[in-house]
Amino acid sequence: MHKDKNMKIAVIGGGRRCEAFLKMLDSMRFPRLRAQIVAVADLNPEAAGMQLARRKGITITDDFLDFFKIPDLDLVIELTGNEELLEDFLRLKPPHVRVLEATISRLFSDTIRFMEEYLFDKHQLELIQRVVESIFSSIQDRVLVLSPGMKILDVNDAMLDTLGLTKEEILDRFCYQVTHWSVAPCNEKGHNCPLIESRETGRPAYAIHEHFDVNNQARTCEVTVVPLKNSDGDVELFIEIMRDITDELERRVEQRTRFLTDNLARLIHEDKMIALGKLVASSVHEINNPLSGIHALARLVEQGLEAGTPSEEDLKQYRYYLHLIDTESARCSAIVSNLLSFARQQKTEMKHFDLNELIHRIAVLFGHKMGLQKIELLLQLHEKLPRMLGDPGQIQQCLVNLVFNAMESMPEGGTLTIRTDWEKSSNMIRIEVEDTGVGIPQEMMSRIFEPFFSTKNQEKGVGLGLSVVYGIIKEHQGTIYVRSERGKGANFIIRFFAYPELESTGDAES
Repeated sequence: MHKDKNMKIAVIGGGRRCEAFLKMLDSMRFPRLRAQIVAVADLNPEAAGMQLARRKGITITDDFLDFFKIPDLDLVIELTGNEELLEDFLRLKPPHVRVLEATISRLFSDTIRFMEEYLFDKHQLELIQRVVESIFSSIQDRVLVLSPGMKILDVNDAMLDTLGLTKEEILDRFCYQVTHWSVAPCNEKGHNCPLIESRETGRPAYAIHEHFDVNNQARTCEVTVVPLKNSDGDVELFIEIMRDITDELERRVEQRTRFLTDNLARLIHEDKMIALGKLVASSVHEINNPLSGIHALARLVEQGLEAGTPSEEDLKQYRYYLHLIDTESARCSAIVSNLLSFARQQKTEMKHFDLNELIHRIAVLFGHKMGLQKIELLLQLHEKLPRMLGDPGQIQQCLVNLVFNAMESMPEGGTLTIRTDWEKSSNMIRIEVEDTGVGIPQEMMSRIFEPFFSTKNQEKGVGLGLSVVYGIIKEHQGTIYVRSERGKGANFIIRFFAYPELESTGDAES
């Protein structure tokens, strides 16, 4: 055969191996083989190799005996693996047609099969790689591919857009240099580094970090690091996924704030009704005693007048009775007036009022109950206390709750002290409610302002009092804290800013 002449080859078997062989020839996989496929034989005209041969204009047939009609046919390759078919062809072929020996034919067939599998796997790998690259570049979360040494090996478009940098400016830099704008790893600054944790455990790690964006604004990010292991189980790469949760956190905080604000008014009213019930129960006895006295004195005066004209001595006695009736009825009226004032439901109204006067009214409400419990009330009130700006009804409710708590902590009696002071240097009004009761255990100190948390049994409270007190004080931009030890009483300290009156408006509670 002339060295420049292409070898004419016919193929028995038009399946996938034939298809792979045709593709390999087209892609110059055999650069030293100058060959031309001139015919393909297979019983199935729709086999993959037959279809490709048909598209390429190669002769196809269902009978390999047709190969004998091809002039100058140089070589026949059998790719079916059928030994009987190969023996039939060898027995019937013309002398000038060469056929690969059985062993070489099998070897050639296996080579094509391996190449076919390789090409298929390569195609699949390329397809997977394109899918991964597409997902990697289009994902909205920020993604970094990191080495175990924290160097950036790849980055997606979302991360580039956030930082305002190009890929060339980021690759080969350390992750903390890009995300934290730091010269040292984040764990050296007291932050948990999820990559270090994942590197030590071999498992995914999670953390919340603050990262900087293109505008040098700190953004709160949820960081997840996933290790990628080789076939030996060793970690070779890390995928770091960062999701910006700043807006989500702000939205949650806003929703929570709105929820607490909407519920504060309801909790205040519920707590007020609980306190009012306790006040009414204790005030009934205090009102009943003077009413009994008033009733008895009125009957004495009536009986004396019915007996005839009273003497001068009788008139003097009647005047004394009337004076007692006047003072006792005035005391009843004050108690009822204070109860009505406390029970009145109204919108929050900020105005200036006399805090000391409000405390005196509370003392009237609790006077009888304190006497029954053998509790001594001490009022240490600053004489020149500035008038306070706030809602007097809510401030009264705060103090009522604190007084109730103090009294319930002294079941065997004790001393309750209410102080007011004006801290001129900081312009703060200070209120203290101090008792000599059982005190608060240290392990409970951090929870006493939580809603529905109570150190009492269910008969004495549901745990709303101090949480409502805390909410009201925060609404007034004030602060509250407590000093207490078990067995040594408790001292609640409240501080409010003293806002001066711009003009006399007559807003004091009367």
